Amino acid sequence: MGGLRKANLQMLFERAKQYESISFKGLFNFINFIEKISSSSGDLGAAKLIGENEDVVRIMSIHKSKGLEFPIVFISGTGTGFNLMDLNNDILLHQDLGIGVKYIDYDMQIKYDTLSKMALKNKLYEETLSEEMRILYVALTRAKEKIFVTGISKNYSDELEEMKNLINMYKKEGEKINSVLLKKYKKYLDWILLVYLYNENEIKEYSTLNIFKKQDLLGVKEEEEKEKVDIQALISECLQTVNENDVEKIRNILSYKYPYLHSVEIPTKTSITAIVHKDVLKENKPLQEIENEDFKLDLPKFLTGTEEEKISPAKKGTLVHLCMKNLDFSRDYTLDDVKELINRLCVKKIITERETQSINAMDIFRFTKSDVFKDLKFAKEIHKEEAFYINVEASMVTDVKADDMILAQGIIDLYYIDKNDKLILLDYKTDFIREGEEQILEDRHKDQLYLYCNALESALSRKVDKIFIYSVVLGKTIEIKK
Repeated sequence: MGGLRKANLQMLFERAKQYESISFKGLFNFINFIEKISSSSGDLGAAKLIGENEDVVRIMSIHKSKGLEFPIVFISGTGTGFNLMDLNNDILLHQDLGIGVKYIDYDMQIKYDTLSKMALKNKLYEETLSEEMRILYVALTRAKEKIFVTGISKNYSDELEEMKNLINMYKKEGEKINSVLLKKYKKYLDWILLVYLYNENEIKEYSTLNIFKKQDLLGVKEEEEKEKVDIQALISECLQTVNENDVEKIRNILSYKYPYLHSVEIPTKTSITAIVHKDVLKENKPLQEIENEDFKLDLPKFLTGTEEEKISPAKKGTLVHLCMKNLDFSRDYTLDDVKELINRLCVKKIITERETQSINAMDIFRFTKSDVFKDLKFAKEIHKEEAFYINVEASMVTDVKADDMILAQGIIDLYYIDKNDKLILLDYKTDFIREGEEQILEDRHKDQLYLYCNALESALSRKVDKIFIYSVVLGKTIEIKK
């Protein structure tokens, strides 16, 4: 530790001498210089106690080793291929040849290399191999006494046999390895093996090729001999020593019944729709099936094959809700404005042309002339399509008698705070009913609205002042009494 502190002081002294050699002078300016480096997260670096000739093992990249020499050198990982990913880019650049790009055929939806790109790719490939050769030369010339080259090959025997056949086909070009072979191989290990095989007789005098299998290096563990046990004899022996208390204990373990088995049958999460329709469960209809009735996803158009599929009443209700959500409550609408809103959803690919035709613009327009819509113009806060979660008792969903709570999810169509600070809850309903049957609509959905009301009051810590159902079919607002 003392040696490091001394070295740091000496380095500071050298920095001060260098600082004095430039135009700025004096202790004050030097201290300001150091403080500026510290405040800008700069670092002069700590002193190094280890010199270049120390007797230590150094791990570094080939680039870092340039200009250095060591008694013994290990070059590892030579079985890894060169990084040629840049050659696969759609656009290639070269300082002399210029630019090469892929050609895109939009009609056939295909793209392929142009002649210019292929030329650039070949040129860049050759330059990359040349650079890799220079790097390998640096690595091979760092050792003073001995060098070890290691690499991994998955199919060494097959690759070596193929390499020998190619060497017989491509003879040396003077004293150099045939350039065709050099371009074929893309690993340092392959290049070194090419040199070894081309000069196998001479090179054996000062180099050794060792091949190790993975099993030889890791060592194969002998399978432990499994002890054979006579189960029947073991049971007979145990029966002779067991007493009645042990038998009773085993009997209790085997006959144990989980006291909260009913909780296993209770879903951990459900929807408000499933709660409202809990009576369907008594007909032995699975809860998941009920939930899927409301939350079932439509098949994509490329699977249905056509847009001419029949649009169900539930789908029409979803489309009406979507239009209601996109209404601007601060403006006055004409029937043409409503039609424009619906067409805009089609243009934006939110709904299809077929779905556009199924929406009755008059239903949406009538809502814009309702008392609720007029009230919304002056509302202090408006919230559309708000998702929520609420804990409900399990008895509200199933007939199981338990104190368990179930997480229920739902979406509130609309709630707002009017100009008089009243909290209003509104739900759109597209059920088909006739004039005078408003009570049917209320009885059908009031439980759902009460759950929405409880969730809203719990989230906002205030009471809901009024609850409304807006009947899209009747064009009428129906108040639900709390």
